[in-house]
Amino acid sequence: MLFNNLLPDLNDLYFFCLVVEKGSFTQASQELEITKSKLSRRISELESHLGVRLLYRSTRKLSLTDIGQLVYEHSKAMVSEANSAHEVALKAQTKPKGRIRITCPALFTQSEFNKIIIHFMQMYPEVRIHLEATDRKVDLIEEGFDIALRFQTNSLSDSNLVTRKLGESVHCLVASPHYLSQHPVTNSPTVLSNHAWLGKSRADGTNQLSLKNNDGQETNVSLTPLIESNDWTILKQGALAGLGFALLPQEICRQELNEGTLTRILPDWSLPTASLYLIYPSRRGLIPAVRQFIDFAGEEIGKGCAELASRLSQAFP
Repeated sequence: MLFNNLLPDLNDLYFFCLVVEKGSFTQASQELEITKSKLSRRISELESHLGVRLLYRSTRKLSLTDIGQLVYEHSKAMVSEANSAHEVALKAQTKPKGRIRITCPALFTQSEFNKIIIHFMQMYPEVRIHLEATDRKVDLIEEGFDIALRFQTNSLSDSNLVTRKLGESVHCLVASPHYLSQHPVTNSPTVLSNHAWLGKSRADGTNQLSLKNNDGQETNVSLTPLIESNDWTILKQGALAGLGFALLPQEICRQELNEGTLTRILPDWSLPTASLYLIYPSRRGLIPAVRQFIDFAGEEIGKGCAELASRLSQAFP
């Protein structure tokens, strides 16, 4: 389609309408803040482009030709529609509204993230949220998601996405006092291979823990899971029931650790941390609702991560 060659410049149609409505090139040029000669040249170019004469010019007055009258009526309608389109676009840039598609780990449905979403929607009632809680790796662009919250051990390599680090996810090894009374655990990670393991499903199919002590010594332990699941809840329930030991995010077992229904094992050994990232396509072209949610959720989650880290460091030094 050769629209660029067939259609006149919308600005020229606007200039033409203004000349007609003001009744003179002088008044129209003053409102447009351009020279009278430049405005006259633009109208002449419009006439040349359309192949018709639009105006009768004289030293005393301007008047429309018959075809000029028709072109004016259609041009006025086009300019009005263009202004409406511009207003819609400006409104969309300033007022958060519409649907936001978010994907997050299933763990987040057991956290403060739910409250963050509710609070955001109370602030912006014209926003609709589609939330998919899943532990699979979602392709944001391919599947049409606006935002992803994701735990990663290394930075993202996809140049089409923007990442914003919010904090660290700290995990700990836990077991119930009943299990430990029946199956004591020494301070050596190697003994874990002899214990019942309640583990998170891994994409690579491996079940191996990497631990490091305060001296920098690293140990890898291979494990055979008694329960293997991508759901943290059943792993925690299994540990509470005394079925074995589990590796859990400290946030979801903080209450049980405080109450003594779960006990940390190998407290002198640390596990690799995963960073929590907020991931989204380039900010260019983001609707205001998505942009506002990124800023709001990023600040709230980041603040929550810092507070949690402080609480945990004080409760479990």
